[in-house]
Amino acid sequence: MERKAFDVKKHDFKEWDSLFNNPQPITIKSFITGYVILNKRGALNPDHPKAGVIEDELLEVPVLAHWIHHEKLGDYLIDTGLDSSYYDDPHGNMKGLFAKLFIKANLFVDKYKQAENQNIGYHIEKNRIKLKGVFFTHLHSDHIAGTRELPKNIKYIASKEEKYHDYKPFFYGDYLKGVKTLYEIDFKDAADMPILGKCIDIFGDGSLWAISTQGHTKGHTSFLINALNGPVLLAGDVCYIKLSLKNGVAPSSYTEDVEVNQETFDRIIKFKRVYPQIEVFCGHEIP
Repeated sequence: MERKAFDVKKHDFKEWDSLFNNPQPITIKSFITGYVILNKRGALNPDHPKAGVIEDELLEVPVLAHWIHHEKLGDYLIDTGLDSSYYDDPHGNMKGLFAKLFIKANLFVDKYKQAENQNIGYHIEKNRIKLKGVFFTHLHSDHIAGTRELPKNIKYIASKEEKYHDYKPFFYGDYLKGVKTLYEIDFKDAADMPILGKCIDIFGDGSLWAISTQGHTKGHTSFLINALNGPVLLAGDVCYIKLSLKNGVAPSSYTEDVEVNQETFDRIIKFKRVYPQIEVFCGHEIP
């Protein structure tokens, strides 16, 4: 798969107040594409000073995809959730020489649940979405598996720092099979916006912003939608559940750098305090 630079539009915004006073013709709708099991003692870092006592408890949380509709520029997804393979198979049709061994031993494999007609392809068809592109928060399987049933003649975009791990022939899901080019958002020369840091105005009109939020993965990206009915921040897996927002404690499980992720999360919490009109969506829970 080839990787190319994503063409970023220039913008004149330097602070958030004027932006939020000028909402754009963009809307967001979130789809549940299935469920995955998380342990509460990983969804919140038990070693954080504010964590207190966190019970060893399994949580069934949604796997999400978000539909962004821009009145002038069309339809996009942020993450693709799950495809229909998870309806019959809790491992989503994993393949490879060691796949059965890993599944049997419960190694490197999450179990998912999916009802009929929860897959992303169904949501796309039901809502008559004419998809023009997909932005990924990061390239973990529960955020990209739905790509398998989406058209491949559209743009797929992730951070330049984000790595796609493909362990062929040993263990793989072919999540991005057929995607010939992954376009890269390069935050190197991005503007430093107050509190959040490196941010890029995707369309150049202040409607959709990509935010460098490293920690969960090196190239993890959050997105801010300056919607007509109020701004929404899709935090992605910076935080999995709303309890993280309440307690100020970021996750530890599945996270590459727990300390950096907490620092990123602290910026989001501060941003929410300064701009209380912001609605924050967690990676595996929505308000």
